[in-house]
Amino acid sequence: MNNNMGNMNMNNMGNMNMNNMGNMNMNNMGNMNMNNMGNMNMNCMGNMNNMNNMNMNNMNMNNMNMNNMNNMNMNNMNMNNMGNMNNMNQMMLNANPQVLTRLVKEYKLCTQDNDLIQIGCNFGIENNNYFTWRVTMMGPKNTPYDGGLFTIAINFPPDYPNHGPEFKFKNRIYHLNVDFQRDLGHICINSINEWRTTGKVTSKPIYTVKQALFDIFCLFYNQGTTSPYSDEMRDLYLQNPKKFEEEARKWTQMYAAI
Repeated sequence: MNNNMGNMNMNNMGNMNMNNMGNMNMNNMGNMNMNNMGNMNMNCMGNMNNMNNMNMNNMNMNNMNMNNMNNMNMNNMNMNNMGNMNNMNQMMLNANPQVLTRLVKEYKLCTQDNDLIQIGCNFGIENNNYFTWRVTMMGPKNTPYDGGLFTIAINFPPDYPNHGPEFKFKNRIYHLNVDFQRDLGHICINSINEWRTTGKVTSKPIYTVKQALFDIFCLFYNQGTTSPYSDEMRDLYLQNPKKFEEEARKWTQMYAAI
């Protein structure tokens, strides 16, 4: 019996030890795995947070860079605009007071002239600079330019009236006497060109802005074939005037339609 009891005790103790060790090992492994997994998950979450923070920082940096670039562009635009206005203002300051007084007077007379109003002329100046006028003129009916609103720039020289101003179309117009290839908008009218280069017109003892604008208005009705800017356009006008008018109407719709 004592032997049996000893065997039983030994067996029980062995079984208990094995079970306890197994349980302990299993529990320890479970705890270790759980802890490791928890740590890993925590680490992963930490890494993810770090990555998110990095991404957010990068986004913020990018936004800052974009904002800085936009601010730089706006500053450049403002600087350019200020530079242009400063140049114009400087020109006004350096101008001969008598020339400036004359231009202001002529501008007011033109805006109140009934003849110019009847042909649809409206006047404006750029940035309060009386050396640069803008005149809009309606294309007359029964011409290929009907339905168009044409803008003409008038740029006066500092020594006006010793030399006449330069007149240019600001929008494209299909016309034999308006340069649309080399010097966009330059108008070829003998009286205007002579006035600009010499300050006077031989055929007309008195020549003014009003007379120049009437000469330009006459271009809507006439094509000067003796001084065209394009031989190809002149040939089309002489050989197929209907086709020429169709092209002129097309340009009016594309570049001057109201």
